[in-house]
Amino acid sequence: VNNLLVQQLLERSKCKTILKFLSTDLSSVTPALAKRIIDELDDDLDESMSPADVNDKQITRIVQLLRGSDQFKSPDGSCLSPLGEYNLNLGIRKVIEPEVVATARDRPGAYEGHPFIVEAAVSLGGKGAKEGITVVRFANRIPLLFEAGAD
Repeated sequence: VNNLLVQQLLERSKCKTILKFLSTDLSSVTPALAKRIIDELDDDLDESMSPADVNDKQITRIVQLLRGSDQFKSPDGSCLSPLGEYNLNLGIRKVIEPEVVATARDRPGAYEGHPFIVEAAVSLGGKGAKEGITVVRFANRIPLLFEAGAD
């Protein structure tokens, strides 16, 4: 969360009040938490105030409160589209044709408000297999360059 992002959200919001904006346009902010944020802003903000009327100083204070709050629940993984263990296993068997393949998938997690899922596969042998280890990394189903020791 940063000032520019909150400012853009405020400008594009169709909500009539700042309370409604906080509780509907921001994920994981309940109406009760939105009210607490407004109350912590003291006299700077009124819950019936229009999102378009919020000034830069108030935006900065809102961002500080949002960053400092530990009341948020982690975002769920419903926005993600994981490949799935079955499809990952099937794809590796089709392309690499390994002797052995194992796949695993973790539960969705979140880092700094961004949801993610880790899916992994290990295979042994296969067509065109070279001696040693070959690492292939993907993010959002796109191959990434592997730099040994960069992680």
